Amino acid sequence: MKFRVLTLALLAGASTPTLAVAQSAPPPQKPAHDSRSQSGLTAAPTDFGRVDIYGNGAAEPAPDGVTRNDLGGGFMIEEEAVKSRSTVTRDAIAKMSPTANPYQLINMLPGVNVASPDNSGLNGGNITIRGFNSDQIGLTIEGMPVNDSGNYALFPQEYLDSENIEQISIAQGSPDLDSPHIGASGGVINIYMRDPSKRRSGFVDFSYGMHNLGREFARVETGQIGDFRSYLSYSHYSENHWVGPGANNRHNVEFKGVWEPGQGNRVSLSVIYNDALNNFYQNPTLGSYNVLGEKSAGFNSALPLSFFAPPAASPPASWNRTANQAGLYYKLRINPFKNLIVSAPSTFAIDSNITYDAIPYFWYGYGNGGGTASATENNFFYGRFNVGAADYNGNGAVIANDRGLLYNPSVTETLRPGLINKLTFEFENHKLQLGYWFEYADHRQTAPYAFLNASGGVVDPYLDSGAISLPGVGTLQRRDQLTQTVTNMGFVGDNWSLLDDKLSIESGVKIASIHRSVYNFLPGVTPLVTQSDLVALPQAGFRYRFFDDHQIYASVGTSFKATSNFALADFASNSNGRITPFNRLAPEQSVTVEVGHRYQGKDFATALALYGARYVNRQVSTFAIFPGSTASQSTTINSGAVELWGVSFEAGTRRIYNFRPYVSANYLQTRLLDDLSTTAAAPVGAGVPSVADILPTKGKHLPRAPQWTGALGLDYDDDHLFGNFGFKVISRQYSTLTNDESIPAYGRLDAAIGYRFDDIAFGKRPELRVNFYNITSTHSLSGINGVQANALPTIGRYGRVIPTSAPTYYVGQGFSATATFSMGF
Repeated sequence: MKFRVLTLALLAGASTPTLAVAQSAPPPQKPAHDSRSQSGLTAAPTDFGRVDIYGNGAAEPAPDGVTRNDLGGGFMIEEEAVKSRSTVTRDAIAKMSPTANPYQLINMLPGVNVASPDNSGLNGGNITIRGFNSDQIGLTIEGMPVNDSGNYALFPQEYLDSENIEQISIAQGSPDLDSPHIGASGGVINIYMRDPSKRRSGFVDFSYGMHNLGREFARVETGQIGDFRSYLSYSHYSENHWVGPGANNRHNVEFKGVWEPGQGNRVSLSVIYNDALNNFYQNPTLGSYNVLGEKSAGFNSALPLSFFAPPAASPPASWNRTANQAGLYYKLRINPFKNLIVSAPSTFAIDSNITYDAIPYFWYGYGNGGGTASATENNFFYGRFNVGAADYNGNGAVIANDRGLLYNPSVTETLRPGLINKLTFEFENHKLQLGYWFEYADHRQTAPYAFLNASGGVVDPYLDSGAISLPGVGTLQRRDQLTQTVTNMGFVGDNWSLLDDKLSIESGVKIASIHRSVYNFLPGVTPLVTQSDLVALPQAGFRYRFFDDHQIYASVGTSFKATSNFALADFASNSNGRITPFNRLAPEQSVTVEVGHRYQGKDFATALALYGARYVNRQVSTFAIFPGSTASQSTTINSGAVELWGVSFEAGTRRIYNFRPYVSANYLQTRLLDDLSTTAAAPVGAGVPSVADILPTKGKHLPRAPQWTGALGLDYDDDHLFGNFGFKVISRQYSTLTNDESIPAYGRLDAAIGYRFDDIAFGKRPELRVNFYNITSTHSLSGINGVQANALPTIGRYGRVIPTSAPTYYVGQGFSATATFSMGF
């Protein structure tokens, strides 16, 4: 079997390899080589052979891409990497609800832990892989990075439609050598779009479900026109919230074109445009959830009689902006966002032994996360500047200590071009690759204030107009900064194939240079903070195949996460002008070691991995006392090191009497190796509110890292009648660094049933399908939204009481169902 070489390409893997087309009705034979498998150190779209859907001579799959042949119903392929990797294909993706986001599509894979606020997927959620959180995991689409360029957050609801996803591959342990990430100290998620069909055709589907869910999708294919083919798709999706008021609305347009003039040359272009306006769900504390249950996930449907606070003479001193629930009004908890993703993975054959690959790309994003602020009429700060008296509550008078509620979203606008280059030289049994990645990210973040309208709502969700502007001051802002990040990364690697490709040895190193400039335009703060990081990251591994069906592998990989931009900017309180200064931090750096075995037989395949990792300079939020202040202030610090180790397993069969089962499991142990610097209540008579202390976290488990996760799936498909179920179980998860609060283990059962008709007139294989989510209507918290240091009063190392902070959670939705009709033409 010809092993796909290490492609140190530029990207941790965003390819669009076209899936191998299925064999037809008889049970499939084991393929000589699965073209979708990826090398251990790279996964760029330009690196893999393609077998084009609709035009390679084999029997066509269904119009939605289902082949009925993939292992485990589409949750597994025959991997060949020198490290752990798992892949979900169209055989599984096409049978899930079209509303599902990428997190939900990979939820069954080993080591994956997904927390969702809704079953439909339009409100995002969170993901951890082997204990690494989403802002430590890199994500690529068509070869380009899509993590937030400032803090590396992911927003899965803002990406592409599932109908256009060919496969999603994850590397659980560490990024590939050529991964274009500066914020991935954990693994990577690589999403690949389907290639256009060589036949002029189209595809439509319509979905309707509970809570007034409605979605329409249409795709038109040009077919082969000379050397070019392409498709264009559009979708619209809307639904009401399953609890409380609010709704979600999303429009999405996608295009992909491929030009293949021959001689191994290929140019592709992918364009994704997303425009959404969603309401958030609330993330309650455990105390709130225990009292209100599922209702704690809903925001308030109406404002109180007054949506501004009364004069301070009447309320208690502890009043805050949510004391009268005005800040929890659902119309103020919105998420408008637009983004554009453009990627052009291309390959050029210079001669028979030299290939040049390039991925130019561009990302544009603009939107905000809603929110409110309380303004005190005679004591309101813009940076360190007290703007003086103003009527913020609109009652016609300026009254000392009177407060008003203002709309105060955090607005982000990002422009992010980049280019990934790679040269591959083939000689004898080596493939040597040299690559270079450049990116410039312009990340503008503001937080203007605006008055509410007469009904307490928002005049302009994007706040392009209507922000408060005062004479001599200008636009009032809570945040006003620009982050410019310049990334240069070079890499070199080799794939050495021996013993007729039974043994493959991969090695390489990448050197990344990151320079951040954070401009802060608030008055009285540090106007410019810069930080430069230079890291060298080696990787190596081997894979050995024996007895045809068996292979063993081992690898060691290194990765890093540069300091988030918010740690490099002063923060000014709008109530007193107090400054929390910036904090330059060393990058998180991790080392991951994996040893594994794979069996890939005629009827089934298995994958077993033992892994361990250690990462240092872990960046967390805590409290500190800064010079010139006696108050405890929130900041980001280096909290030390973390160790983890575990075992993962997955297995899937080929079609056996039309059945294809799949099982995965992951066992994980984690340990914090250091205590956490923080603050504690000062002794009586000390004359200051807080003093420095140490929170005892050494030896505790990492939050959001369940010890056990397991999944069991079964797919049936006889080419007409089909159905499946998937059961996922997750053990207890801690939500604090001291492990004094957690959510219990829970399980969810999802299923689908449908029927695929023969062609009817111009309609190709019309299909009816119903997807059922949380069939047993399990009522539980589905994951952790906000980790805190300690939920209970804790005695610090210096003997003082460290105050508490309550973690917040995602509330899982109960039973829901979605019906879908689809058809090719």
